[in-house]
Amino acid sequence: MKNWIVAVVAVAMGVAVSAALLVFTNPSRTEEDAFSLARSVAAGDVIPADALRLEPVMAGGSTTSLFTRADASQLEGARAAHDLLAGQLLQRSDVADSQALLDTRLVFVPVKDAPPALAGQTVDLFILGGTGDNPSVIPFALGVEVRAVVTGGLVVVVPSKEATAFVYAGEVMRLVAVVGEAGAPAGSEPPISAPDQALAAVAHT
Repeated sequence: MKNWIVAVVAVAMGVAVSAALLVFTNPSRTEEDAFSLARSVAAGDVIPADALRLEPVMAGGSTTSLFTRADASQLEGARAAHDLLAGQLLQRSDVADSQALLDTRLVFVPVKDAPPALAGQTVDLFILGGTGDNPSVIPFALGVEVRAVVTGGLVVVVPSKEATAFVYAGEVMRLVAVVGEAGAPAGSEPPISAPDQALAAVAHT
């Protein structure tokens, strides 16, 4: 009788352990459904429901900038903050509410050696500062939408409360721009003011 009881307990424990292993080794356990675009949406347009689709992505801190299945209600009536391309994962920086879109200004920013950019792309703007012996590159504004590329610089879209800062920077500071690919995450470039900092930044990429 005791042997029978021991056998039943052993089988039960074995089933429980097997079930636990299946849960912890199942690859889909680390995935989460996030919204991507089934077709392109122009800047300022409402993102229609039929332009959205769910795709599995690796769960974790990297999904905090994305819209997951649980965030579906936040996308109702949401508008594209800039031109969105089919196939890209929808990030929170890609979406703006109607009020935010209305409260924007177009500002001309003179840029040294402006890179080839297209309307709807974003740029990271940096200040060239310091002296000839000790130059520095300092981030000024990251993820700024380009409305047009014109002679001598860029026309960018900024919130009205930031417009004077961009005008001041364009008149007083030496600005350079780095173009971001469509759908790329927000920039995270650090300030650089010494050769060893530049080398260290590149070594960690």
